[in-house]
Amino acid sequence: MRALNKKMMTLTCAMCLTVGMGAVAYADTVDLGYGLYGSTSPTVKAVEVMRVPTDAKLRNNEQSQIISVANKAAVDAVNTSLKLQAPVQVDPMKGDVLDGFSVYQLQGTDKQGHHVGQLVVVDYSKNAIDQVIGMNKTILEKAPDAEKAKIKSSISKYVDSYSKEKAQQQLQNLKGNTIEGAKLAKDLKMINDKLPTQIMGAFDKMLATDKKSSPKSIEEFRSYVDFMAKQVSLDATHVAYKPVQTRYGTAVTGDLRGSLIYDGFRNTDSLIGYAVPTDKGVSLQILMSDDSSHDYWANELNHMYQTQSLKGGK
Repeated sequence: MRALNKKMMTLTCAMCLTVGMGAVAYADTVDLGYGLYGSTSPTVKAVEVMRVPTDAKLRNNEQSQIISVANKAAVDAVNTSLKLQAPVQVDPMKGDVLDGFSVYQLQGTDKQGHHVGQLVVVDYSKNAIDQVIGMNKTILEKAPDAEKAKIKSSISKYVDSYSKEKAQQQLQNLKGNTIEGAKLAKDLKMINDKLPTQIMGAFDKMLATDKKSSPKSIEEFRSYVDFMAKQVSLDATHVAYKPVQTRYGTAVTGDLRGSLIYDGFRNTDSLIGYAVPTDKGVSLQILMSDDSSHDYWANELNHMYQTQSLKGGK
């Protein structure tokens, strides 16, 4: 009996360890979609939070449901935005916007301490990109000149549909840009001066679709949002983008080091992004972290992507 109890105890402990370790899936390889994978350096751990493969054959039932719900929400959001923002009538978005997505927490340590970042991967379908190109072409043809100027550098001026080759060609001709110092401060002042009005403008358009709330409740809600909008401001020390050559081919990378300020409180953030064209769509990867970890994660992503600058970038 004692021997049986010992075996049962051993089995129970093994089961607990298995369940405990299975609750969080550790991986040093991250899925970027469309058959692309990234490998972290030996000192960085990648913890999978969520993953929906771009290959439908590799999805389980739960992942299939998640991508279906996400696509419906994305299409609804795009079409709502078009109704509110598009200067002329354009065809509504149809079909899938997303082919897949994934979220990882990246963890690393150096002499400065611990570093944690959230890597979000969103795989945009060729179907959605082609439709956006068509929408922009309609705006360029029919909208007033002031609206046309907002998308004057749109790729839609040069192509009728998306392909990896066309996207890479456009990126190779892209000139990089870095904004810092006085120029950035001037741009931020212009943004912050307009920010409350822009927030309220978007909010008023949303309220215009509300047919259920009473005028009194709408006005009270509007007054509250107006007060909040005046307390918000943005700050940044660095904004940049440039074309690069990676292990996956020609891509574009950009980063922003900034902060969101509300009522005197400051939250500092760093965003580092890559957009990688593929045959089936574009894989967009954004790593979010505290600004103090920016350099650590920039070096890690350079390692993961084997990044090299192109002549087009500064």
